[in-house]
Amino acid sequence: MRASPAHLLQGHRYALLFWSLLATISVGPLLDALHFGDDAMEALLFGCLIAAVFPIGVKIRRAVLVLLVLAVQLLRWLARDVDTNVIPIAGAVLWCGLGGMAAYHSIRYSLSAVAVDVEHFYAALSGYLLLGMCGGVIVATLSTVWPGSMMVGGQPATTGLDFGDSLYFSFVTLATLGYGDITPASKVMRGLALFECIVGQLYLALLIARLVGLRGAVRSG
Repeated sequence: MRASPAHLLQGHRYALLFWSLLATISVGPLLDALHFGDDAMEALLFGCLIAAVFPIGVKIRRAVLVLLVLAVQLLRWLARDVDTNVIPIAGAVLWCGLGGMAAYHSIRYSLSAVAVDVEHFYAALSGYLLLGMCGGVIVATLSTVWPGSMMVGGQPATTGLDFGDSLYFSFVTLATLGYGDITPASKVMRGLALFECIVGQLYLALLIARLVGLRGAVRSG
């Protein structure tokens, strides 16, 4: 019997999430370079957050989460037309709250496995990418709200960082590459960068090592 599209989607939900995140990370900086504006980037972020909350819970809970995602995205669009800093920060915090919850569920799903398959690896990788995207959202927002809190090429970014540069800085920090072309200038941004660096190293050291170990145990069993 051929599986229904809904069943196939449910069975490959973390694969869909991983490829959605990877596409956004790859396409986002290109959109910035081609001057497509913020709307295209926000649309990609909205799609990623929808894909992120889809694997969580039953249909009713999923519907509530989708409504929350829509409300958060509307708040982020509204934040561009107001002078107050409260709304942009609130939108970023709520986005990262939903993204962090989705990352937690991805990690829990991957760690709960006794026999590891490809979907569990996709879940683990998706959790990592979600952490990097949350960092990018925070950096983009705070660097705009507090001009000069980031440095680009040794000069203060007085207008803040666009999302492409923020995403680049977030993943460079998460992976502890430390290129030094974009650096934090304020104590708050340095603290956030240090926190993200530690989280990234712990993630790779503990989670991925465990999954590889479980995969090896299954093959040798």
